Amino acid sequence: MKRNVRTVCVRSSLVTLFFLHYVTKASKLVVLCYLVTLSLCLFVTSCSTESYDTGDGDYSYLRADFCEIHTAGTKQVDYAISDDGERISFGKTLNVKWAEGTDTLYRALLYYNRLPDAAKALSLQPVYVLRPKAPASVENPHYDPVAFESAWMSTCQRTDLTIALDSVSREAVTHYLNIAFLVKTGQPDDETARQSIGITSEQNSDGTWQLTLLHDQGSVPQYYSTRVYASIPLADSQLQRGIIFNINTYDGQKSRAFSISQK
Repeated sequence: MKRNVRTVCVRSSLVTLFFLHYVTKASKLVVLCYLVTLSLCLFVTSCSTESYDTGDGDYSYLRADFCEIHTAGTKQVDYAISDDGERISFGKTLNVKWAEGTDTLYRALLYYNRLPDAAKALSLQPVYVLRPKAPASVENPHYDPVAFESAWMSTCQRTDLTIALDSVSREAVTHYLNIAFLVKTGQPDDETARQSIGITSEQNSDGTWQLTLLHDQGSVPQYYSTRVYASIPLADSQLQRGIIFNINTYDGQKSRAFSISQK
């Protein structure tokens, strides 16, 4: 839509003449100077902008979904499957430097604009898949603190293709416990220094499952924070019994409880 604004200039001139007719002669000069200045201001602000456009911006249809992305080649992503089971096509392959496998599935956080023909991807962030391990199988576990943000359940409606590609899960539906947290990082003196994360799982006497985040800061300095997303695949039997998620933070130990009704 375009709107012409030149009529404002004419109206401001009529207001000037009408007002001058009723003021005293002594104040006419002062008022005239004031109104001329006002008219010029209106002229500059109104007439210098001929029109404006309305419409949708680049982020009008922005969505963010946890999904599984598929690589047609090394670092080449051709489509994604959202947790709702929706196939998201991009029209052309995306170059994603961290998706190095060929014909491989990766879990990711996808920011995109939904378009009629194909989705326009704006960002693809890796989501680490942490498969629970028995505590006894972890040698020298670390529980270095992180800054906890949130945890929530989701259900991924998997397709026949994603089932075939996944060498671990053959289920048509996969339940995830998703977590978001911040880790401290920086440029280490030792280029081989790395942080690591993991998850342990053990069943309590009452049947509930304890999931505990593992985090090894390593020799990485703690100069600034970076956000990490992770998904933990869970079995129906674990959800039916109930889950308690434990995470060590800079504010102390925190726990969150989940059940099958929260997925």
